[in-house]
Amino acid sequence: MRKEQFYRDKKAVKRSVSGICLALFLALQITGCSQTADQDKAAQKTEQAQGTEKEGAGAEKSSAETEKNGSGTGEAGREQSAGSSQADAKAAAGQGDSVIEFKPGMPIKEGVAAPDFTGELMDGTSITLSELQGKPVIINFWATWCGPCVKEMPAFERLKDDFGDKIGIIAVNCGDDAETVKDFVEENGYTFPVVLDEEYSISMLYPTNSIPYTVVLDAEGKVTHISTGALDADTMYERYKEALGV
Repeated sequence: MRKEQFYRDKKAVKRSVSGICLALFLALQITGCSQTADQDKAAQKTEQAQGTEKEGAGAEKSSAETEKNGSGTGEAGREQSAGSSQADAKAAAGQGDSVIEFKPGMPIKEGVAAPDFTGELMDGTSITLSELQGKPVIINFWATWCGPCVKEMPAFERLKDDFGDKIGIIAVNCGDDAETVKDFVEENGYTFPVVLDEEYSISMLYPTNSIPYTVVLDAEGKVTHISTGALDADTMYERYKEALGV
């Protein structure tokens, strides 16, 4: 009996020891898990704080860049606006009644101030282009041997008869001698001013590849019309009348 009781007591002791060990193990596990959980929570809070700081720094950087870009855009906009204003001012300054500068030896263009000259008339007197300012002027370059020139010349006589001192007319003869020009003018009864240019000194101021060559000026002496060649006198009269604005 004592032996059996001993074995029963021994088993009970083992169960008790096992129970105690199990309880200690569970207690240690719970403590470890709790500490791990706390550590995990602390780490998570740290990461969140760091993330918040990074986001804040990123936001500040982004804000700074935005401000910088905005400032740059504003400055660029102001510069562009200033440039546009200057360009507009220059464009406005180039408009209106400004006259393009004439360069000797270059073909005449509309908008240039006509080169001034003084030419000798058949009666020995002279005429100066600039003295005719204040009224529209027509300058015609011609020669007695030029068929189209001769054909249109009655148009100039008609313009003189119809508008008198309201317009200026100068017919510049190119290269003919004085006697030839005088005979031609008297034969046809022309009374408008004819300038002798036997040495082509005036013609070189108004270079052209062919004649008749006609230039019309406004009252300020600026070129408004250029034409080469001619048709019949009636047709050219209407064209020149329109170009003169009369």
